[in-house]
Amino acid sequence: MNHDISPAPGHEHEIAALLEAGLAHHRSGRLGDAQAFYARILDLQPDQPCALHYFGVLALNQGDPERAALLMDRALAQTPGDAELLGNRGVVAARKGDHAAAAALQRKAIEIAPEFANAHNNLGNALMELGDLACAEQHYRRARLLDPHSAHFAFNLGRALEKAGRVPEAVAQYQDARARDPDDTQTLMHLGKLLRVAAEHAQAAACFERIVVLQPENANAHFELGYVYDALHRYEEAIPHYRRAAALKPDAAGAVNNLAFALTALARYDEAEVNYRRALEMSPGLPEPQFQLGMLLLRRGEYEGGWPLFEHRKTTTTGKPNYRKLPCAEWQGEPLAGKRFLIAREQGLGDQIQFVRYAGLLAEMGAQVDAWVAPELASLAATVPGVAHVLDTAPADEAISERYDYWCDVMSLPLKFPGQPIHAPVPYMHADAAQAATWRVRVDALAGNASRRIGLVWAGNPLHLFDTFRSVPLTALLPLAALEGNAWFAIQKGPGAAQLAGVAGRWPLHALGDVLHDFASTAALIESLDLVITVDTSVAHLAGALGKPVWVLLAAQPDWRWGMGRTDSVWYPSARLFRQSTLGDWGRVVSELEVALASARA
Repeated sequence: MNHDISPAPGHEHEIAALLEAGLAHHRSGRLGDAQAFYARILDLQPDQPCALHYFGVLALNQGDPERAALLMDRALAQTPGDAELLGNRGVVAARKGDHAAAAALQRKAIEIAPEFANAHNNLGNALMELGDLACAEQHYRRARLLDPHSAHFAFNLGRALEKAGRVPEAVAQYQDARARDPDDTQTLMHLGKLLRVAAEHAQAAACFERIVVLQPENANAHFELGYVYDALHRYEEAIPHYRRAAALKPDAAGAVNNLAFALTALARYDEAEVNYRRALEMSPGLPEPQFQLGMLLLRRGEYEGGWPLFEHRKTTTTGKPNYRKLPCAEWQGEPLAGKRFLIAREQGLGDQIQFVRYAGLLAEMGAQVDAWVAPELASLAATVPGVAHVLDTAPADEAISERYDYWCDVMSLPLKFPGQPIHAPVPYMHADAAQAATWRVRVDALAGNASRRIGLVWAGNPLHLFDTFRSVPLTALLPLAALEGNAWFAIQKGPGAAQLAGVAGRWPLHALGDVLHDFASTAALIESLDLVITVDTSVAHLAGALGKPVWVLLAAQPDWRWGMGRTDSVWYPSARLFRQSTLGDWGRVVSELEVALASARA
């Protein structure tokens, strides 16, 4: 703090001593004592600029920017060239919301003292408020250069970079700020959120864990910590933090919804339902709990209540960008005799396989039905009863307007047929006969004297939220290799195929994934097999749609479409379900598979 003054005649030494004492108290945080010394100075010299200045600083710290401005303006009238005073007056202007004035005052301070780090930092703050990110960054960088040890300057530069969308650079600044001040909660919160978005969940958790230690009443920190624990599949640990966030912010429907999601992940469905409904009482229009509650009801087989709520998949934060209204009427159940109808593609390949079956019902109502599906499914979708034509690319709006009277998203079709059976006669998809015959010859040659030919898929899409639980390590299935009379065919594609190396020499698996270029070839191969054993992937749906025996390996908390507890599927009569009893533990499932395979052979 600058205390260069011209004391009043006769009181020079006393004022100097009082000021020195006041500043010492001020620096040490004894603000009441500092204020007493400044007041004594002003009794002796009412316009003493340093006392006015620092009295103004105290007023600002006490939440009175108006008084601070009056005091500092009196000081400036006498010492207009005091850079520190100008800088603090700029802080007061910013506190009053006048960021243009704040910027002007900080610029004056920098003109007088170009190496004044605080002025550069505070000018950056004002420019951030004025929307000039580029100039704000320049001044934050200058402040950092002048005082490279300041955690606060590093944090502010991080803020500017984050707002500019330069996330890796922002993270680097926040990490530097954290290294210099490990317990600054603002830094920890900003850093944690960016790490969460970057899927660095363990690092993000460390940030939020520290905040809740430092600030146990910080509802946002509890919510964020629960969120990253969810991402790490640490649901048991997430639950108390969501509960705490909801207790601290009783109107926080998002925390209650996420609590319900964590409970769902642990298959605690009754508790989850209570909290989804509680979230909806708090925020009736919130799409996420409606969608999640819809899936919960569908899992229970409560279709009448579940299908309407399931429609909210299209309005959630993550779902909304993936849906658009097409430029013809969206079908609401109107008569279809003589009408042209488009089934619109959505979500994953398995979803499209599962629900395109409804084309037959639409055709029975008199519609000409076209199906827009993923290119990999085009030839198979053409074999579905009721499908007149298949589109494998998104149709242009103009073409839709000209060709169709109605459209419907493929997974919305069950909602339009209340009371109808939810499974179609199988098979409702058919492999190409010539391809199937070619595969049969190849499979027979590879199988040799084996009496049973089994296709195996052990891993799903690694990007799926629950892939950690849906996929099974191939080595966990090794006990199946010891069963006699079976020829095994790995129809695994994608990164999971690399696990074949781990069982080489111990399990004679014929690896065919690399030669399966589309679902038509996969379907032809499946037709030549006796059984498919698969985790919850599109292959399970394909085998079911083809009417082939398929055994589906399910996590303890499986997707809603496989229901609860049952060993059969309402969607695929040829399916048999094998369920974990404990999330992540495949031991019991493998034992049941061994027994089932031995029994089937006998």
